Amino acid sequence: MTKRDRAVPAQLACRIGARPRAGQRDTWPAVVAIALGSFALVFSELIPVGLLADISGHLGVSIGAGGLMVVVPAVTAAVAAPLLTLCSARLERRAVLVSLSAMVLVSDVIAGLAPGIGVMLAARAVLGVCVGGFWVFGAGAAITLVSEQARGTAMAVVSSGIFIATVASLPAASLIGTLTTWRAAFAVAAVFALVAVAAQLAAVPRLGAGGRVRPRSLLTVVTLPVSRIGLVAAGAIFFANFAAYTYIGPLLHARAGLGTSAITLVLLGFGLAGAAGNFTAGATVRTHLRTTLMGSGLLVAVSALLLATVTGARPLTVTLVAVWGLGFGAAPVAAQSWMARAIPANVEGGLALFVSALQGSLAAGSAAGGVIYDANGPGGALGVAAAVAAAGSLTLLGRAGASISSPSAGPVTQARPRGREASAPPQGAVGGAGSSAQRTG
Repeated sequence: MTKRDRAVPAQLACRIGARPRAGQRDTWPAVVAIALGSFALVFSELIPVGLLADISGHLGVSIGAGGLMVVVPAVTAAVAAPLLTLCSARLERRAVLVSLSAMVLVSDVIAGLAPGIGVMLAARAVLGVCVGGFWVFGAGAAITLVSEQARGTAMAVVSSGIFIATVASLPAASLIGTLTTWRAAFAVAAVFALVAVAAQLAAVPRLGAGGRVRPRSLLTVVTLPVSRIGLVAAGAIFFANFAAYTYIGPLLHARAGLGTSAITLVLLGFGLAGAAGNFTAGATVRTHLRTTLMGSGLLVAVSALLLATVTGARPLTVTLVAVWGLGFGAAPVAAQSWMARAIPANVEGGLALFVSALQGSLAAGSAAGGVIYDANGPGGALGVAAAVAAAGSLTLLGRAGASISSPSAGPVTQARPRGREASAPPQGAVGGAGSSAQRTG
């Protein structure tokens, strides 16, 4: 097994119920088509962050209210992930994936034509269903298209779509909005979604229906001590990040006096630093998982706290934003890896509530940040982000955090209910995948 295969938590993706297709060759064009779907989804999800002030102004709402464009899809995704997991057992997986990508296209078209905030939020709610569905089905579908030995590579290909969109979406949306209008950014996203739909129709074979997921299994992530404390820490980091990150454009303008072009470059720097954090975490989670997750939150906390106290110092502000990106870039990798170790490998549906919790944290953070931003300005949002990120990181200092297992030990002993054996994770189950925020969505 290659180094890349060992670094991906394929165990998480195996739990969504999609069954392997025995006796067939690896179908890499289909995996790439799914990766195109992940790119289109994340690009569409993050557009409002890069154009928040512009869109809010044109729709006649405050920046805080405009933050609902991030809150609504996250809330919808949090609800959709477990519901789709429970209700889709008899649905053919290829049809599900193509339908989700088509819904991304519909959402982008409606958002680009939206005359007011109500229509815009309805479009974003449609996107939220896609976010919740893709994080539950997309990666699992990809690994059924390849052999067991290539599962890690397949996950990495899908994650690359997420990573590229995460890095490119904010500066690209900001640049498109500067050159034309924010509506053109949604038009570009719609084109990406259309390409994804066409590619999936052409390349993805029929995948069959998934397996049954019991409702009780969805609660595993919160009933086991080690997975629960990891989820609390990761949820706090996501809350903190999006409490301030959703408003990063107006924040940079208010705190450092940066213009649109300069903000575009800073957002690109944030994405590149996040990529560095992502790849670094992929290497460190195998032997220093708790330190990686804790360090991710503390970097977000320290950079947000310092940004709250700095005004006008552009070089320092840009540096702190990059540190912020570096810290948060490691969070999805560390959180996924924590769940891969903490939850027994035979628990179906464990990923669904994990997705819901992180999406819920994202939504709550964006909503709280909007209220605080409107009331107290960017300094207030940054202060809350710093406090919550630090608190979440420090929860890992307790016994449950310390008991996370070594990579060779399988699921942690403390993460098993009494009288029940938890099977060891399959090869490739422990380690980091690409960035998701998603979202994860």
